[in-house]
Amino acid sequence: MFFITLTLLLLLGLLGISPWLKSRQRSAKSALQPLEGVSGWIALLGLIWGLYLLLSWIGNIQLLRYAPGAMLLYLLTALVVCGLSLLLVSGLLQSLFGKNAFTGAIAGLSARLAPLRVAMGASCLVLALVSLLRAAM
Repeated sequence: MFFITLTLLLLLGLLGISPWLKSRQRSAKSALQPLEGVSGWIALLGLIWGLYLLLSWIGNIQLLRYAPGAMLLYLLTALVVCGLSLLLVSGLLQSLFGKNAFTGAIAGLSARLAPLRVAMGASCLVLALVSLLRAAM
């Protein structure tokens, strides 16, 4: 579970900060192009995994009184993974399911989350670093 979450945090983080990276480094465009080609699928996996993390957090909410810091970090991870995945998955969902009320609602939510893309991407990378540091301790 740790490695799946860590991998998704890293991939989603890179996809989230990709516009910022491309504006700062011209060579980043060619390096990020293969990753951006599968961004919709990564986001779909991230959305499924983020929902699993959120449901798991709800199932373990009684641990909040014993380990509040760890539980809040767990919740933050689940919310950031879900949010960034929702932002990146709308194009794939429209191509898979066509335009309907569901994909329209996802597209509307993605449009509202779009200004937070780089911040959520950076948050994913910071959470990945924190997860690695916690695992090393």
